[in-house]
Amino acid sequence: MDSFFSLPFKPGTRILTLNTLDQHSKFRKPERGYMPIHDREISFANELLTVGVKIYDEPEEKVYIKVTEHALLVSCSVDTDESYLSRYAYFALTEMMDSMKQCNFDQWFWPGCFDPATGKSKFLSIARMGKIVFCRLKLAYRGLVKPGHTFPILSDEDAIPRSASAVIHERIPADGDPIVGFSLAYRDLGKRYDEHVPFVVPYLGIANKAKTVIIGFHKYISSEEDLFLQDLSDEQRQLVDICLDMRQQSRVRYISSYDNIGEIEEKRQYNSQILKYVFALWQQAMPLLAGRLFTHYQYSYGMRRLKGKPYRDRLSKCVFRNESPELCFVWKDFGDHYKLELRFKIDKQIWMPSYEFNVIFLANTQKNPRTFYLLRSYMDSVLVSYFHEDKFQLVILKEHYEGRVQEFVEGLRSRYKFVER
Repeated sequence: MDSFFSLPFKPGTRILTLNTLDQHSKFRKPERGYMPIHDREISFANELLTVGVKIYDEPEEKVYIKVTEHALLVSCSVDTDESYLSRYAYFALTEMMDSMKQCNFDQWFWPGCFDPATGKSKFLSIARMGKIVFCRLKLAYRGLVKPGHTFPILSDEDAIPRSASAVIHERIPADGDPIVGFSLAYRDLGKRYDEHVPFVVPYLGIANKAKTVIIGFHKYISSEEDLFLQDLSDEQRQLVDICLDMRQQSRVRYISSYDNIGEIEEKRQYNSQILKYVFALWQQAMPLLAGRLFTHYQYSYGMRRLKGKPYRDRLSKCVFRNESPELCFVWKDFGDHYKLELRFKIDKQIWMPSYEFNVIFLANTQKNPRTFYLLRSYMDSVLVSYFHEDKFQLVILKEHYEGRVQEFVEGLRSRYKFVER
């Protein structure tokens, strides 16, 4: 194991494709017949994954795999050096590939996380079960930043502060007539089908005798025709128009891990334009939405579910507030690493964000997760969505701090309040 053969990853990833592997080796599986290959993951220590490989009835050989930022380093107990890849190493790698004939090695990329003297890691939970070695970050270190990590691009936008608004006195129809209410429709971005950004969908419902709670839903309002003969106030009419525009413009394009760099960039630019446009509509809508009596939220499962009659058990009561939360950050020094945590400041108090929802544009707290606030700027929305992926924290090893990580942190410091702890 004195030398390693280097295999380049797919640009911008830690994915090795069969095509790349075949360009560096003449070994192939036979087109006909059966070639028995038995592989097992033995250990993961000091950034080195050890795999046992047995071909036919030959003795098992060891393949050693180390993941770097841009390339996969492979060695073997036999026949591998900088210029030659053994057949054991070749077939070990092919067995790790999925149906798309590629393998993402990011799960084995943990530079700086091991103690060289012991080979163990305080940051990782590593356990072997059967023929598989499981490796994951311990919960306390979620959000650990690896070399090559992509950060959001920070920009200087004009934040729009808003103050609290009074409860709106709804125009209540006569007994038996439907009431216009409004529901937040959201779903997790990154799902494969029917993606959309969060928007507000109006509905027609029936209230109880006291006119305080919706007890039944008639239909979603998806066009002006659905409001035939409805008696709406000017503010209700304006809000419905904004909601219909939101719905029309809210679809985004799914970015697949199999897209090439050009496709990914094209989709990102398109999605960014959609996000910015819909956020501008939210800025118009929130002063009209905050304080309304009949407001709900729902996980949409896609646009195709937002038509016809709403399912009562899918809509839950919520509150929209017009105050605008400020982002702030808590910075902690743990000796060998830093921890950066995102918080909200509302009414001069600092709040923990809620993990329950990931609704870009909106903020909610752990104490009141069903009370939604509109963030001050699109940049704030990008940051909240980014930090939500890892429970609103980043863990930064000090040996990896200089460079792009430091630039990102200093960029945050120049734009937001930091609390040192």
